[in-house]
Amino acid sequence: MRIAIQGELGSFHHVATRQWFGEDAAIVPAESFDEVFGLLNRFEAEAAVVAIENSLYGGISHVYDLLESHRYPIIGEVHIPVHQQLIGTPGADVKQVYSHPVALAQCSDYLGANYPNAARIEFHDTAAAVEYVKQLGDPHVTAIASREAALLHNLPIIAENIEDNPANFTRFLVVKPNGTPPPDANRTTLVITTNHTPGALAKVLTVFAELGINLSKLQSRPIIGKPWHYRFYLVLDTAGAPLETALANIQPFITESVVLGQYRRDA
Repeated sequence: MRIAIQGELGSFHHVATRQWFGEDAAIVPAESFDEVFGLLNRFEAEAAVVAIENSLYGGISHVYDLLESHRYPIIGEVHIPVHQQLIGTPGADVKQVYSHPVALAQCSDYLGANYPNAARIEFHDTAAAVEYVKQLGDPHVTAIASREAALLHNLPIIAENIEDNPANFTRFLVVKPNGTPPPDANRTTLVITTNHTPGALAKVLTVFAELGINLSKLQSRPIIGKPWHYRFYLVLDTAGAPLETALANIQPFITESVVLGQYRRDA
């Protein structure tokens, strides 16, 4: 099966994909999340793995929007710890550090303490930054990326696990056109638009609470063309019949609801 990911081989998307699909998954790299969904649209991939949330930096709004616009079902989720490595060429003398802006931010304290004069240069992907460093072969140029990226490109790790906060996890979603919920589904991603009346969202949340449904995520997004109107993305720890009951009970308070996927929660 061909799996589309944002990033290159050795990226954290690649790590998450191997965890879900196994070592033999055929990876189709893409430079952006838009291109990931484009690969699905063109039938150049049968499934995709996309980051949706980081424990330190929150949700990725654009991915939520793509999930809603394309309506490809979410069939699973993967949580992986994010451990960043400083990677260079033999005999590295760090003057420049390339990486994705989020990775650079995650290692800001380390870089400030150990390489305060090194230039921090943004790159579109962590693993691609390692490949670029290898191509340059310059001992002054380094990258921040995963251990897998260092192994893939056969470059030494100068410093291990340099992320400022060790409690750094990223949540990925597995998306598959025409996918169906697994039999043991116990989590749902849902988008709703509430009535534009006072307390509508509060009433929706009260319904979930009264049914004993835990709300794991709530994120608002503006409705284009309707200033100060919002839709809401929710992650509910329920699926199947209890979800259907909840959806029926919130109908008086909403104008639209779309189930983006029911899947098994990754512990």
